[in-house]
Amino acid sequence: MSNSLPDVGRKWRCVEQRGLNSLKASCATAFAVVLSLSAVASPVVASDAVSAEVPKAKERPQGLKPSPRTSDPIAALAARALTPLMRTDGETSVAYSVMRTMVADAIEKRTGVSAVKLEGAWSKTTRRHQVALMTALTQLGVKYRHGSESPGNAIDCSGLLWYAWRAAGIKMPRYSKSQLDKRNQIEQEEAKAGDIVGRRVHVRMYLGTDLLTLEAPYGGEKVRLRVMGLNLLPTMFWADPTKLEEWRVWDWEALAEQKAREEAADFSE
Repeated sequence: MSNSLPDVGRKWRCVEQRGLNSLKASCATAFAVVLSLSAVASPVVASDAVSAEVPKAKERPQGLKPSPRTSDPIAALAARALTPLMRTDGETSVAYSVMRTMVADAIEKRTGVSAVKLEGAWSKTTRRHQVALMTALTQLGVKYRHGSESPGNAIDCSGLLWYAWRAAGIKMPRYSKSQLDKRNQIEQEEAKAGDIVGRRVHVRMYLGTDLLTLEAPYGGEKVRLRVMGLNLLPTMFWADPTKLEEWRVWDWEALAEQKAREEAADFSE
């Protein structure tokens, strides 16, 4: 009996030790699980913080949707033509001539109006007129919206001309009736590419030949090229926005002359 009691004590101590070891292992496992959950959760918090700072497109509030841009190929060519045209030095004239030919060719394919006649008409007008023309062509395919002047998004007839001529340094009125001011009206025979043609409720841009025009039509349609019907001519007014000195913001010719004088002075030194 005396020998069995110590054995029983040892057995109980072994059982107790195994219980403690099991408890420690359970605690360690639980702690590891907590750590792993924290590691997984922390990137989610960081991601939420970033998304809150820069909302994803699908979470963008209504009214802040990205503005659509026209994918019209002629508009893209006209935009490329503007880069050399907007410069005042003569070195870029060849680059512009190449792009102008490409624009005219593309218009001929779409409308049937001769590219040779188009380019001939464009080359005879002022640089200011050509800037307005190419700027207006960049809006081909943009949808019509009454009262709008948001290039690349939505625009109306007078907004189109207002935008195009502002790019050419002409700060003319916003609405069609005022754009056809009696002081800048001309005869049809005097009209050049880029000039205004229309009535007091609807205006277009003349492309210089064959009654081809660029317009933002009514009814939610898109900015387009269209040949005017002969039946419309008796009711049409023609206007040259460059006639009114008060509308001019800056002058292409003056900039070009100033550039030439500066280059001549540098050369003489």
